[in-house]
Amino acid sequence: MIKVSEVCKRFSTVEALKGVSLEVTQREIVAIVGKSGAGKSTLLQILGTLMPADSGKIEIAGKDISQLSERELATFRNQHIGFVFQFHHLLPEFTALENVMMPALIGGQSQAEARKRAVELLDLVGLADRMTHKPVELSGGEQQRVAIARALVCRPSVVLADEPTGNLDSTNRDEIQHLLMDLRDRFDQTIVMVTHDMTLADSVDRKIVMSDGRIL
Repeated sequence: MIKVSEVCKRFSTVEALKGVSLEVTQREIVAIVGKSGAGKSTLLQILGTLMPADSGKIEIAGKDISQLSERELATFRNQHIGFVFQFHHLLPEFTALENVMMPALIGGQSQAEARKRAVELLDLVGLADRMTHKPVELSGGEQQRVAIARALVCRPSVVLADEPTGNLDSTNRDEIQHLLMDLRDRFDQTIVMVTHDMTLADSVDRKIVMSDGRIL
């Protein structure tokens, strides 16, 4: 599902990634761990097409993303990549249902299609009775469930998660961990996450350790 070959990235005098290569198979949940500054978030942003690599090759779902224009990247990102962030990034003026629908509407789905899919996902993540609530009315764990539902609404090839349990207490962390496993099993989902949560990292299929811009 993901193939990264000799990817390098430099910021001024800092080499953030030094020839990183890895492969992730479909249905695999991979955790990328390492100290701050190891290059984890840079790699995740490049995988998410949010930042270009300086060199190397990245294939996602069989597509070489380095060959895509900005417009093609935006379309590819919408159709193939779901994002889950530590701080949720939900739109405060919209309800949980509207937040989940948003990527589908941007991708050109009809209001009815987007709503049907969003309702199904919110029910699946245990928020059937919270759909009309705005983010401020939801707990941190509930907001993260909305964010996970939003990441899945366009049926992406890959879900990328940046510290998905970083702001949660142990109970909510465990619930999100089990939810991610369940969603993988239901949808054959491929998930790559960056995390400092070693309990979460030790529970997934594979743990990748990075240090100083390299995979150890």
